[in-house]
Amino acid sequence: MTKRFNVALSFPGEHRPFVAAIADVLAQTLTKPRVFYDRFYEAELARPNLDIYLQRIYPDDADLIVVFLCEDYNNKEWCHLEARAIRDLIKQRRDEEIMFVRVDNGKVDGVFSVDGYVNAHDRPASEIAQLICERLQRVQAG
Repeated sequence: MTKRFNVALSFPGEHRPFVAAIADVLAQTLTKPRVFYDRFYEAELARPNLDIYLQRIYPDDADLIVVFLCEDYNNKEWCHLEARAIRDLIKQRRDEEIMFVRVDNGKVDGVFSVDGYVNAHDRPASEIAQLICERLQRVQAG
């Protein structure tokens, strides 16, 4: 079954400029409708019970969830909500559907030292987007 999105991005607003640049590159490569980035779907997300709606998008509607790990991720209400859905995927052993991108060295609840990630420090958005596309290919190949 084809999912609505190839990639869904989960990040705190403090890193929006960097994530927006990545989303733009992904939209050029995958097409905008295949990338779940909140600013691409403002009208759709302007609804009551957005928390419940988002908890369906991440696990059910995306091939790959890209989580931008940082100190701020722990402290944000919406990131906490998204992280719950993501942790449930880990519980279900659907690890392949999750990709961590670390934007700082902050501790993130539920992420351990044995978890792999892409280090985004001093790397351009285009390079991170390329790595996301490479991972997506592996996920889709099954």
